[in-house]
Amino acid sequence: MMNRTELQPVFVTLDAETHQQAASIAAEQSNPEIGKQTYLNILAVKAVNNLLKWLDFSTDLQQVKSLNPILSGVLNATDLVVENKRLFCIPILPEKTEFSVPPDVPENIIGFVAVQFEQVLDKAKVLGYFPVTNVDNLPETILLEKLHPLDNLFSVLEELKLQNESEVLEVNVLELLKQGIDELAEQIGWLLLNKQTDSAYARKAPTEELEIPTDKILSKQLKIAGQYFTLQVFSLVKKDEIIWRFELQNIAVGGLIPAGFKLRLLTENAESFEKNEAVSTHAVENLYVDVILEPGEGLIWEIEPIPDHFSREILRF
Repeated sequence: MMNRTELQPVFVTLDAETHQQAASIAAEQSNPEIGKQTYLNILAVKAVNNLLKWLDFSTDLQQVKSLNPILSGVLNATDLVVENKRLFCIPILPEKTEFSVPPDVPENIIGFVAVQFEQVLDKAKVLGYFPVTNVDNLPETILLEKLHPLDNLFSVLEELKLQNESEVLEVNVLELLKQGIDELAEQIGWLLLNKQTDSAYARKAPTEELEIPTDKILSKQLKIAGQYFTLQVFSLVKKDEIIWRFELQNIAVGGLIPAGFKLRLLTENAESFEKNEAVSTHAVENLYVDVILEPGEGLIWEIEPIPDHFSREILRF
């Protein structure tokens, strides 16, 4: 391992818009000290995000707790989602030689990046990278001299990028639902359920205005933040239009979806569109997004917090 004197830090400029966003979220915190820490956390996250985006890695600021006005201060959040994994971006003040490891480090973390600030906060110095291979065996503090060069991080991210690009699974939803191919569905992590016998569906189907094109539901079990949920995909006909509903529910009887969860749909090119996201501002029974699709159109689904063992897939209709 190279020592700190051999590290080659990278300087990243922080623009006025970044400072305004950080200041706005910091102002919502419960006391000035938490606000100051929140401010630095956001600057660190945005500095690393800017660097990785410039290097053409896939980052997702919508999925990070750092930019959530409620969670950022409460959790002292410094997380950034990159290539579907989490990277913690730790702000380092002048004269500091180590940093503390936060509690409750998630399993999908790939490591810590140290971001040093001077008195003037117009730029940040991204110092280096500390990889994490086992979240159960982390020290309480990490010395800056133990950091790896940033090239090590870039190598890890390149491997993840290639893996993500090669492992995107494409699912033909109509084929599964119309033909009822149970074995094929199970092989790709989905189950086929009957609408008439699925109790969760029965509770939410009012109705006269819904006519059902198929009698099947596509269902996937997910483990998120230690709890089990189902993501269901099914069709409705409403006012002579076929609507596809993506719905997330807690598996436990009476279980709820906690506040802060997000269900998001993207185009097959990973682009957002109007009304593509549902967010739980408080504990709710379900989250759902309805879409009207053209024949052959594909969608990618995402959930925040990220489910265990998550991999992207394109659902084609």
